[in-house]
Amino acid sequence: MESSALVRLLCLTIAILSGGLTATVISWISWVIEPSISQALLSGGVAFSGCCALVLTAIRYVSGRDA
Repeated sequence: MESSALVRLLCLTIAILSGGLTATVISWISWVIEPSISQALLSGGVAFSGCCALVLTAIRYVSGRDA
């Protein structure tokens, strides 16, 4: 895989968009179960960070580079 700035930007964009979608869905589910804004924000934040870390790790593994 080419290591240009555009490829890295695309990978970061994919990670952020997938993290945002996951965080939104998890926040809605948390809100439906118990209507608490703090619990919904916390669960959304945890889902966002976990999904971004997972996607970036998967991209790094698939691309086969350590940087």
